[in-house]
Amino acid sequence: MKKTTFFTPFVMILLIVLFTPVLAVEYNSTIASIDQFEKEQPKDKWIAIDKVQHFSYSCLVALGIQYVLVNKMEMDETYAMPVSLGLSFVAGVSKEIQDSKSKNGFFSRKDLVANGLGIIFASLIISIP
Repeated sequence: MKKTTFFTPFVMILLIVLFTPVLAVEYNSTIASIDQFEKEQPKDKWIAIDKVQHFSYSCLVALGIQYVLVNKMEMDETYAMPVSLGLSFVAGVSKEIQDSKSKNGFFSRKDLVANGLGIIFASLIISIP
């Protein structure tokens, strides 16, 4: 089996895709709209059990899918890694979209950052030889 390196082109593209929605929202908003957005949203703290859960779930989903792809479906690790990380990312974004449609929910960029960090951590674990 080939060794996988963390800096494969697929992983770099995936990392860019992971943070594009967060960066787009940050830079396309004016200061006034950011202030209004924060006033309308409930307190969404950076350090909270919710962020730990988002980090953990994203990491575990990515690792679980990677395991199935490599060990059960016999896919090469190089090709399985972007698939597993991408599916974990899609699950996280889907959860935030679902939250935004619920009665008292909202789309949390901080949760997406926690998801992204969990996915990066999973990619580091997958890259260990």
